[in-house]
Amino acid sequence: LDIYVVLEYIEILHLLLNNLPSQPILANPTWMGCFTNTMHICEALYVTGVPVLLVWREEFIFLTMNIIQHVCLTYPDSAVKAVYTENGVAKPFPAI
Repeated sequence: LDIYVVLEYIEILHLLLNNLPSQPILANPTWMGCFTNTMHICEALYVTGVPVLLVWREEFIFLTMNIIQHVCLTYPDSAVKAVYTENGVAKPFPAI
């Protein structure tokens, strides 16, 4: 799958990102898409047909934006964090 993704990027996206179309291309349903918090990256990916989700704070959202679903982030109080050992010392995995 990795080589397939690289080839699609070279054959399709690289060309489109270097010469952005004037009208958005229909999203490719076989692509997973991505998340971004940068408006110009979101717009560039959108017009090239990449499914993209813009992650922004509510106060930065323009009235002209099409919001399909508002998502509230929640943080669990009792998350179990796994650890790994490095040189005999237990270290937690980084939280995401």
